[in-house]
Amino acid sequence: MASPADYLSQLRKMYDDLSVRQKVISAAVVVGVLAGFVALFLFINTPTYKVLYTDLDQKDAGEIVQWLQKKGISYKVSQGGSVIKVPEDKVYDIRLALASQGLPRGSGVGFELFDKSSLGTTDFVQQVNYQRALQGELEKTISRFPQVKTVRVHIAKPKDSLFVGQRQEPSASVVLELKRGQELSRGQIQGIVHLVASAVPRLKKDNVTVVDTTGNVLFEAKMNVKDPLKAKANLQFTYRKRLEDYFKHKIQTMLEDALGPKKAVVRVSAEVDFSQVKTSEDRFDPDTVAIRSEQKSEELEKPRQPGGVPGVKGGLANKLQGNINQQSEEFVIRKKKETTNYEISRIQREILGSIGTLKRLSVAVMVDGKYKKEKGKTVYVPRTPEELTNLKQIVMAAMGYSEERGDDVSVVNVPFSPEKVEKGIAEKAMDIFTKLIRPLANLLLALIFIFAVLRPLLNRFVLKPPEAQPEEGAPAIEGEVEGGEAVAAPAFEPIPDVKGELRDLAKEYPERAAALIKIWLREKKKDKEGE
Repeated sequence: MASPADYLSQLRKMYDDLSVRQKVISAAVVVGVLAGFVALFLFINTPTYKVLYTDLDQKDAGEIVQWLQKKGISYKVSQGGSVIKVPEDKVYDIRLALASQGLPRGSGVGFELFDKSSLGTTDFVQQVNYQRALQGELEKTISRFPQVKTVRVHIAKPKDSLFVGQRQEPSASVVLELKRGQELSRGQIQGIVHLVASAVPRLKKDNVTVVDTTGNVLFEAKMNVKDPLKAKANLQFTYRKRLEDYFKHKIQTMLEDALGPKKAVVRVSAEVDFSQVKTSEDRFDPDTVAIRSEQKSEELEKPRQPGGVPGVKGGLANKLQGNINQQSEEFVIRKKKETTNYEISRIQREILGSIGTLKRLSVAVMVDGKYKKEKGKTVYVPRTPEELTNLKQIVMAAMGYSEERGDDVSVVNVPFSPEKVEKGIAEKAMDIFTKLIRPLANLLLALIFIFAVLRPLLNRFVLKPPEAQPEEGAPAIEGEVEGGEAVAAPAFEPIPDVKGELRDLAKEYPERAAALIKIWLREKKKDKEGE
């Protein structure tokens, strides 16, 4: 078995046998191939950079860049130094490492001011440092709001007085720089005010002012005394917007799950009744009665005694009077009295209507169609009426459609921009390439190098069959002599191994080999008989 030194000597001998022109061409080809493969390898394995931090101030950006240089990590700086990008696979590790170093520090310093104390620090300097640290901590906390880009907090603390009547209350002002297109809700502004007021001793909410960098006053003491009508209008607007956003998100997510991302646009308009009606109802049912009270009484009354028969006197008169008295005793007047009081059924009801009753919903939906490739161009294919009908039924079910309420639903098929669709497809393809295709590209590059470069070189210069050597005792072939000079004889061609080929054929086709041998023996026998 040949050693590596033998291979190197063969390569050196072949290189020496080449002419100057062949040497230059061979060297240029080798260098060009290697440079191409190196460039392709570096291009495929170029790291993808991802944002590490955004909206950094110059001091934090400088410290982070210095740390990255010290660790030997590649990075990119953009947008005037406010954005730093690092390789995608190292983003989270770098963030954790920077967090352990207290980076980024934010727009202001916090209580880390007191990490290093000095013995010669006066009480006044300590008070100033405490105020700076408190302002910095508040800035760090407020900057966590997603709408806030930068924040500055200023606290004014007057000197304490021995007399209570001469004491002045502290005050604070907050300056916010909001991100483009972002705004803080009323509740978030109130939260910032409450946060600042709670962090500073004896600071009242009325002494906190919040403004933005455009000069708009977001919170002021005067605004704390609100107009009831204006406050009510703001609450109604917020409630209506949240209700519309709720239905929009509900319908949008359902359509995107069915059609794909960015294939539908939903807008919702809600009509809300904020009037609160108080209704008093008093009903009487004459068909339903009940006895409330009942009173019964009975009286017996005798008639008056007559004074006698006019014109009759004496015994006859007495006799007649006796008969009349006897008859009057036999007659008695009897009187009965009954009183019954009835109560008619009565229903009393007081109804207080709810605030924010949904009266009507209007939903407008734009749905993108389908796209197909024809002759290298993207062609829009509209959706069928059956598909639009099905989508409308889905939207009606998601929003809780009510015909009594008078809801309105409109689903329209509108072609979206094909450029955006193709751009989205290209971005997805690039993302797949950077994440999945890169290892395969490296493997393919290695295979190409092995089979297109390394293997031909080995076959040509290392693994080629040895040249046939003349047997010992065979006459040497001399060159012809022309003009007294010997001409070099042509090189021997490699002698094929006939026995080996016949042996391989016999192993592969044993039946045919046996038949061929029989034929040879038969012919040889005939030749002997003919002799």
